[in-house]
Amino acid sequence: MSTELYPLTLEPIIGEQIWGRFSDPPPEEEELPPGFSLGTLWLATDNSRVTAGPQAGRSLGHLRQIWGSELVGSNAGGDPDRPLPVELKLKRTGDAALAVALGDDSLWYFLSADEDSTINTGYRRSLNFRNAAGSAGNDPGRWSEFMPEYPVEAGQCLFLPSLAPLLLGAGLTVAQIGPPTRSLSHWPLPGKNLEALRLAAESESPSWVKPREIGPGRVEIFNDQNLVATLITTMHLSSTISPEAATFIWPFSGQGRVRTRGPAPVTRLQPGRAIMLPANLGRYSVESGASVTYLLVEAF
Repeated sequence: MSTELYPLTLEPIIGEQIWGRFSDPPPEEEELPPGFSLGTLWLATDNSRVTAGPQAGRSLGHLRQIWGSELVGSNAGGDPDRPLPVELKLKRTGDAALAVALGDDSLWYFLSADEDSTINTGYRRSLNFRNAAGSAGNDPGRWSEFMPEYPVEAGQCLFLPSLAPLLLGAGLTVAQIGPPTRSLSHWPLPGKNLEALRLAAESESPSWVKPREIGPGRVEIFNDQNLVATLITTMHLSSTISPEAATFIWPFSGQGRVRTRGPAPVTRLQPGRAIMLPANLGRYSVESGASVTYLLVEAF
């Protein structure tokens, strides 16, 4: 078995469908797995499997045991039992009921939104958690009564602090960058101090992040000491060096290639499939004969 590093194309995983039913995808989504149009598509998680090359069929969790910091960087490489530093998910809510999720320090980038799309996030001031949980215990959709509502449009970006709830309205396609989410039917979490949660919610509310242009065809979606997300559109060769971090390329549109050395010198870019670049990969380039748009995610 070759242990030489190369870009890893990941097989998407259709997640649990809890707010609608599956239907056939429209023609423009032919790159997505058959059957996915509503719900959650996991593009990168420890359970994701590599689709090609010497490691084909192996999961990222297994490769972390082999490669350690060479794959995910020095910060996360010392303990392979820790979760992957970042996970990538695509969520679609369709025409019907709300999608319900519970975030934990996660980033939500709205790829598309119907004209009147809304979300509910955070808590109303001075909310009595115990009473709210009792009222909504058997009907998690009722949490919208206790949460502020916001209109949303494509291109907006939302950062949710730990334990902040989120209800996604109809007509949304959202990129989620962060750890797993739970249904609000499990909220509040067992053993949590409800008064402490209320006070924390009032002091640390969800924040809207304003993307900024940092160069031709490059928009920085988010940047802090742990995570950098950059939206890139290119029609030419772009060469860079893979950082000492867990790095992902998430294609949104167009076709292109990642060129590097090693057992997979050319890796195809295609919408619906994320590519993980090992932290110690070295220099690589992204190229395309036509326009290609992708999200570059670096988790330190």
